[in-house]
Amino acid sequence: MDLLRLLRRGEYVTYLVVLLLTALLLLLSLYLAFFRLAELYTAATTHPETLAEAIYKALSDVFLVIVFVELINTFITYVEQRRIVVYRIIDVALVALARELFIYLAPVNKEFQFDKAVAIVAATLVVGIVDYLQRKPLRQEARRR
Repeated sequence: MDLLRLLRRGEYVTYLVVLLLTALLLLLSLYLAFFRLAELYTAATTHPETLAEAIYKALSDVFLVIVFVELINTFITYVEQRRIVVYRIIDVALVALARELFIYLAPVNKEFQFDKAVAIVAATLVVGIVDYLQRKPLRQEARRR
């Protein structure tokens, strides 16, 4: 067996392991999201004073599920097209930063620091600008068709 074929098989095994690990993390984040939704229901019915914090925790976990779905989608696109699709990676980064921004700037966050908030907002803006610049040629090409 030649070296190239061996490396290809190793590559496919690695893809499979990464995909399985990501799927496992997706399942765990789904479990966590449903657990938080149950906590939200309990807070809404018995402890209304903790309702705001329960809402933010549930939304955080829902965003986490979305991040893992986007990661799996990115990975599948990479395997299908055999090339890195930059806008897919940017989408994952934007969703992750949106989650962090939403959760960190929440009024229930007791560890809020202004400089960290500014850094998260700046990172979101930079990734948003990169996303816009990355997709701009795609939109222009779609108009030509």
